[in-house]
Amino acid sequence: MAAAEGLSPGLTLADARALLPQLAVADADPPADAAALAMLADWCGRYTPWAATDGEDGLRLDITGSAHLFGGEAAMLAEILRRFTGFGITARGAIADTPAAAWAWARHGDAAAPILPAGQHRALLAPLPVAALHLPEEILANFERLGLRTIGDVVRLPRAPLAARFGELPLRRLDQLQGIAAEPISPRQPPAPWRTRIAFAEPIGLRSDLDLATRRLLEELCQLLAKDQRGLRQLDLLLYRVDGTLQRLAAGTSRASRDPAHLFRLFTEKLETVDPGFGIEVMLLEATATDPLPASQLGLSEDGQAEAALAELVDRLQNRLGARQVVRIAPFDSHVPERAVTLLPGLVPLERDGWTAEQPRPVRLLPCPEPIEVIAPVPDDPPQSFRWRRVAHRVVKADGPERIAPEWWRPETSARTRDYYHLEDEAGRRFWVYRDGLYAADAAPRWYLHGLFA
Repeated sequence: MAAAEGLSPGLTLADARALLPQLAVADADPPADAAALAMLADWCGRYTPWAATDGEDGLRLDITGSAHLFGGEAAMLAEILRRFTGFGITARGAIADTPAAAWAWARHGDAAAPILPAGQHRALLAPLPVAALHLPEEILANFERLGLRTIGDVVRLPRAPLAARFGELPLRRLDQLQGIAAEPISPRQPPAPWRTRIAFAEPIGLRSDLDLATRRLLEELCQLLAKDQRGLRQLDLLLYRVDGTLQRLAAGTSRASRDPAHLFRLFTEKLETVDPGFGIEVMLLEATATDPLPASQLGLSEDGQAEAALAELVDRLQNRLGARQVVRIAPFDSHVPERAVTLLPGLVPLERDGWTAEQPRPVRLLPCPEPIEVIAPVPDDPPQSFRWRRVAHRVVKADGPERIAPEWWRPETSARTRDYYHLEDEAGRRFWVYRDGLYAADAAPRWYLHGLFA
């Protein structure tokens, strides 16, 4: 319609309003346009997991192996364009054996015949303008000056002179057009190797319907994973609404699982947040992360059952409170005692089974080492007595020292060498103390209590 009124790209606003006084004008918002296009690409994930944005105004879908789910290529393309029209989006589409051919035909081909028959690309694309090669403007302007107006004109040129004058880009575009050179599609979301799908005859919106559909998807997905002896670690539930929006619910487990009942409990509260709008017409469940989970014999002891129950509890707490709110203590490679542990999210598997300290460590470390007053011979003998929190302790047994040097790769220049001792007093209480630094002529080292043994 705009072209019919004489409007064209590059026209000034004053000239456009002179030609069309009732012209509606709005400020351009490129970031919002990009976000809307990305959301539309995500919505197209209902047709194929290989969906990506293409420039500032296009989408690119790889429908290999999925067109038959929608009645064939023609029916699938017609449905997509019909849905875009319902969203208020004017769109053209094309299907071809190569992404470059589909791009060229969608923008410059015959809209009445949007599907390029296999094996006829060269003949059908030859009459299209050189702009269909998707080349930079300067190359297209040079083609125009040389009288190269169609793809066929460019194809007939010898390749060597063409590359010498315009570089290798035009040749690569021609090869991509014919399928000689690959042109992979990078989807916005990595395709999940295991996924299940439900398309409803009528849009649903009731919570009971969402629960039934989610249970069915989980059962089907667990059956698929069981065949490959895999278990779920992370999964996404995608809900496609009739208004073109997408809602994504994510859940994770602390260890691999194929229990549909347990996995459904992880989605119970999340489903309460779903806004169905005018209805949900498609639901997808994707296994975004899995671990090996071979079949195993259940033991007669209660240890295995307790471990499974604990894992399920961690899963429910973490999915309810957040990934950073439920943590576990894990070993960390450091000889400095206060740095030998770290906190990890409960769903992150441990890389090591336990600590490998050569010397025994106390059950309890104080939050911060506390200074003590010590009577000890020099230079390396253990204390004979010490005072901690105003209480004197006479040492009857001692073991040490265990020397721990500062970590030189850390920026703390004030760290000093520590000598740790195991001490036992008259009452049988055992302490873990250390001397901070070595004896020197100008300054005596300080002593600290760092931990208590059971």
